[in-house]
This record gives sequence, structure tokens and C-alpha cells, in this order.
Amino acid sequence: MGGALRIILYTGKGGVGKTSLSAITAVRSAQLGHRTIVISTDAAHSLADSLDVPLGHDPTPVADNLWAQELDANRELLANWEKIHAYLTEFLRRQGFEDVIAEEMAVLPGMEELFSLLKLKEYAESQAYDVAIIDCAPTGSTIRMLSFPEVAGWYMDRFFQLERKIMKAVKPMAERIAGVPFPTDEVYNSVERIYGRLKGMKELLADPVRSSIRLVFNPERMVIKESQRALTYLSLYGFSVDSVFANRVFPENLNDPYMRGWRDIQAEHMTTAEACFAPIPIFRAPLFPRELGGLKLLSDAAIKIFEDKDPTEVYYKQRPFEIMKHDGDYQMTIHLPYAQKEDVDLWMKGDELILRVEKVKRSIRLPRSLAGRELKRARLEEGRFVITFDGGGR
Repeated sequence: MGGALRIILYTGKGGVGKTSLSAITAVRSAQLGHRTIVISTDAAHSLADSLDVPLGHDPTPVADNLWAQELDANRELLANWEKIHAYLTEFLRRQGFEDVIAEEMAVLPGMEELFSLLKLKEYAESQAYDVAIIDCAPTGSTIRMLSFPEVAGWYMDRFFQLERKIMKAVKPMAERIAGVPFPTDEVYNSVERIYGRLKGMKELLADPVRSSIRLVFNPERMVIKESQRALTYLSLYGFSVDSVFANRVFPENLNDPYMRGWRDIQAEHMTTAEACFAPIPIFRAPLFPRELGGLKLLSDAAIKIFEDKDPTEVYYKQRPFEIMKHDGDYQMTIHLPYAQKEDVDLWMKGDELILRVEKVKRSIRLPRSLAGRELKRARLEEGRFVITFDGGGR
């Protein structure tokens, strides 16, 4: 492949099979000649079990063109967070927390996600690999990870230097009055270094040619709803979902009446999923007769799922919808390139926006910023369906 690193992130609700699909994709990618690394960012690692090889914090060779690693937050903590961690630990000790508890609490929520981004940036710059496949933590953590560079940039641009100057001016007196340590220049320098390493990550992760997110779901009503919500927020933040994977789909040739009943329920849920996620392609991963583990089984599974396709392809580039503020109102734009005005119908139900085009119904979970707002108007123009929500105060 050569050139820029291709990044593929698998995410979804906990337990849907993200790790297996990450490993399957990695094995097939390597077989096709791409130098591939698969990385687990979930604190509850299971990548080693899926590949059936021992893994550690550093990249481990697994097969020709294939490496794998399970990131160790403690190792990354020492490498990237030591000064900040020491300061936070001391601050918490002064507040009366026991040593061990203070050290644990000084590892802030989101640190695993931050370390994952730093490692990904390192690989993107080194060009040691052609493809990086990320076995992400459950959906909420993944969205937090992806949005981290933008949030950090907002803080650094608006508050960091001002806060640093104020703290330097009042530090000696404030420490005596408060009786707690205030951040030193070393702490601020550490924050600045970390942010410097994060620069460019938002652009990299939001580039639909280089980076793709793949949502994994099981054909169950609640799991599909969570995946819909994930798609909404990923689109809101500007990230590209190039495909969706239905995992553990029952085969058609079931003889047992009990299992046929479950198969029929799954079929109904799959119809719903196809309408919800269109036009994003859906891959079906069957429920295999045994637990997948080891390169042979993963390779066989890859053929069943991807057939003759290269799993590192970009299957879909355009975000299915976009949300922005315009003239004081919120506008959601949905791409409907072939729709006719008379074939489109729209209504809201709770936090769902329901769109019908001819006989196909699609449900979009609205973000909190839009749920409950008045739907003012909708129009179809040049293949774009533009929906306007009232932007006034609530």
C-alpha cells in the first residue's frame, strides 16, 4: 500500500464483537500484503484471546505483515503524564485522600483514550505500517476519544496561557492561603507537550480518505438504537462511518423451531437497521458454530464476511447527514440524491426524526441540542433534504 497510514476504528456497544471483527479485518489486511497493526484501546483487553497469541504493550509480530498490541495505560502514564500525575496525586493527598487512592484518582477519565491518540499519531508519522486497525472501547469512550483533540484545542487556545499567567502571579500567596500545591511550570510544560503531539489529530481522524469508523451491532432493538445514536454523534463531530457490521446473524438454514423464531426476529431487526443506516453499506457477520480464536478461524471468517473485497477499502465517504447553525436556527442536511419531493415525508417522535422516502422509512436519533426543538420547515433542493429546527432559547 505505502504512503499515508490507513486508519480503521471498530466501535459499538460493549459485547457486540468489536474485538473479533478488528482481528478478522487485521488478519485479512495482512494476507493482502498490507503492513498491518491492530491495537486494543479497551481497558478490558481481549485481543490476545482473539488472535490466540500473548500480547503486551509493545507491538508483537503475529504473522507476515501483522503486528498487534494491547496498550498499557500505566506504561503510557509514566511516559506522557508523569509530572501531571505527580502534581494531581500530591494535590489529592493534601485534601486528605490516602496515598493509593490519590494515585488512582490522579488518572483522570479519558486517559486511555488520550494515550491511544498519541500512539496513533506516532504510527501515522513513522510510516512503519500501512494500516492501523483500532479495537476501540464501547461507543461513549470512542466518541470521547475522537473529540478529545478538538476539546483540547478549544481549551488551549482560549484559556491555557491566560490561566498559566494568572497562576504564576498568584501562586506564592495562593498556596499559603489555600494550603495546597498549585501547578508548576513543569506541569504546564507537560500539558503543552501533550497538546503539541495531538495537533493535527482531528484533521487526520476526520479525513474520510484516510480514516473510517465502523459500527458493530447485534440484530437487537436496543443495540440498533444505540448504534443509531452513535452515528448521529459521529456525524455531528465530523467523522466518517464507512460501513456498519451486523454481527452474530443467524444462518437461514435453521431446522430447530425455537431458533427459527429467533432468526425471524433478527430478520425484522435487520430490515430496521438497513433503513436506519442507509446509504452506508452493511456487512453481515454470521453466528459461527464455534468461538473464533487463532489465525486460521479468523482468516476463514474474513472470507465469509468480506468475500473478495479488500477490508481496508473505503466503502462510503460522505457523512449521511450534517448539522450546523444557520441564521440563528439549526439545520440538518440529509443527502437524498435521487428523491422526489412528493415521495418524501417527515415527522418527529420524541428524540427521533423519522423520514420516509417512498416505502423506505429511516429513523435518526437526534442529539440533545436538537431533541425537543420545534421543527420549522423542511425542503428538498438538489439532492439535499434540509430540515430547519428553531434555534431560540428553551
